[in-house]
Amino acid sequence: MRRRDFFRFMAAGTVTAGTFLYSNPWNFKLKQAQAATGKTLIVIFQRGGCDGLNCVVPFADPEYYNLRPTIAIPHPDSGDPRATLPLNNFFGLHPSLAPLLEIFKAGDLAVMPTVHYPNGNRSHFDSEIIIESGARDKLLDGWLNRHLNHSSPTGNPHLRAIGFGNEIPHSLRGEAPVSIFNDISDFSFTSDSNSDSFRNRLRQVYEQPVDPDNNNRKSLHEQGLILFDNLDFLETLKPDDYEPENGAQYPNSNYGRQLMQTAMLIKQGVGLETATLDFGGWDTHSNQGGAQTGGYQARRLQEFASGIKALYSDLGGLMNDVVILTMTEFGRTARENGSGGTDHGNAAAWFAIGHPINGGIFGAWPGLNPENLYRGRYLSHTLDFRDIFAEIIGLHLNNPNLETVFPDYSCKPIGLL
Repeated sequence: MRRRDFFRFMAAGTVTAGTFLYSNPWNFKLKQAQAATGKTLIVIFQRGGCDGLNCVVPFADPEYYNLRPTIAIPHPDSGDPRATLPLNNFFGLHPSLAPLLEIFKAGDLAVMPTVHYPNGNRSHFDSEIIIESGARDKLLDGWLNRHLNHSSPTGNPHLRAIGFGNEIPHSLRGEAPVSIFNDISDFSFTSDSNSDSFRNRLRQVYEQPVDPDNNNRKSLHEQGLILFDNLDFLETLKPDDYEPENGAQYPNSNYGRQLMQTAMLIKQGVGLETATLDFGGWDTHSNQGGAQTGGYQARRLQEFASGIKALYSDLGGLMNDVVILTMTEFGRTARENGSGGTDHGNAAAWFAIGHPINGGIFGAWPGLNPENLYRGRYLSHTLDFRDIFAEIIGLHLNNPNLETVFPDYSCKPIGLL
């Protein structure tokens, strides 16, 4: 490792495929704390704006089939082998979401077809920040980081909050330290053959005494040692040797590997409180397809749902302490466009999974009649995303500081937990 590369490594906290990011460039400490509840929240963000009307299908609303003459999912009574999978006498799931149906029948899946916020923004970037900051007017820090920063952790784990991906999501930005990985299998100090020797020599440098009156040097010294300790620990996990349980089969993709590594961290008891994953590819302006297995959205939904089902099965009884929350920045237009797709919209379909979840369908249905659509084109929202966040933060993660996590918003109970 070249000298300039090393200092860039220490200033940014980058270690091959893993990154430690903090509130200021001299705070390298990987906060060693465990939530007092021992609970975990896993957040999956479907980036791109997933079309909720073809995920949670309102097959009993006659306008649905009028608005989508070529991409609508067939009615459950149509006899079509790729028909909607009914949840009740009004809503059903896209057939590619079949892995979630068993979870719904077990009472562990909450379906929320109409999630958004007032005066919805149809910019990917702006809407993502609004949702991930946990505030309609956007905040510089994220809702998950504010939760971490205003809760009472205990214990001495190696990890508390992680984000899978190449950069930190807005939800995890803020004062509380978090860790970022793309793939824990690739997490190492350097790929050089002399990496162990180099790391040991470098550790010896950091173990030398420093002037206690020099705060910056002292902080860099202490946090460097913690960084090396965490490197040593993470390299012992050996994710390539991990064996899923209960017949779980993760998708053979980056998304599948990240879900599997999340399960591994939970089983290792490292104190993981929250993990975030991104699953993109939902901006279906054209060739979206309907229920056919070769359709673009159908393929994405199959991978999305099979990954969740694998995680749910793999964790088994540990799902007593785990909630999986899925979200997207907005839904799509109620009417299909001329290119066989849908454009940026408003309300979207979200899911919450876990043994603590009260299964069912949440949120009043606004209807798809023209007079009920938002601005005449978009599904109206009846669930505010902040109420979902607040219920999970307050009742699952047992954080009573909702006014701090969600400033200037009065949270309303929805019965999710």
